[in-house]
Amino acid sequence: MFALKGRAVKLALCSGRSAMMRPPIVGRAISVRLQSSAPKDNGAHLTDEEIDGWLKAIESLRTEFADQQFLPETSLAPPGQSKINILEEAMNEEKIFEPTEEQTAEWERLKGVPLPERKDETLQHVTNMIMRHGKKQRAEKMLSRALYLVFCQTRQDPIEVLKKSLDELAPLMIVKTFKTGVAKAAVIPVPLNSRQRNRIAWKWIVEGANKRASSDFSVRLGEELVSVFKGNSSGFDKRDQMHKTAIAHRAYIKLK
Repeated sequence: MFALKGRAVKLALCSGRSAMMRPPIVGRAISVRLQSSAPKDNGAHLTDEEIDGWLKAIESLRTEFADQQFLPETSLAPPGQSKINILEEAMNEEKIFEPTEEQTAEWERLKGVPLPERKDETLQHVTNMIMRHGKKQRAEKMLSRALYLVFCQTRQDPIEVLKKSLDELAPLMIVKTFKTGVAKAAVIPVPLNSRQRNRIAWKWIVEGANKRASSDFSVRLGEELVSVFKGNSSGFDKRDQMHKTAIAHRAYIKLK
């Protein structure tokens, strides 16, 4: 053990003596090279002149940084040029993209396909009608479970089933009572826009779902949506009755 310690001390003294004999920059470069994790044969092809050139370049950069006069235009200039405009060179550089045949074919195939909307308006409207006390995440969870049950029973796209059910169940018009200034009020049919139609249809769907036996609202809602899709819901009777009332009072319609 003492022999190993003595040998280590001798090696340390020898390395210190050799480091004192070398120039400071060369000593740092060799120590960095010895401490590097790169393979040993990486610098085997470099000559002493090339190493001296690298060391001189490093020393000049150190001097330039120490004087606080580092100029990228001059330091990064290519050989044969004293100065370079980095911004102008970057702007003048032409970047040409050439797509492959597969990319061109895919672009031709998808050129006429419209971009899908981030959020479906019908789903957002239905979710907002389900939501209570601002708990939108809970409403989305209920609707998602109901649509999953619709998919399990119909094996069709549940969103399309929902839209088709709302469109078939929704009334085209309602009747409103207006005061005429005399004893008899006028009952006038009024057309509805798509949002108003969906709201009335959804109200009837929820009323039909609440009459079902399940304790889970998502299950009741899914069963009622399937019933509307098949045309067996009680909401169709309400729609027909509303249309009959509107037809009976069609004489009060004023066309502008």
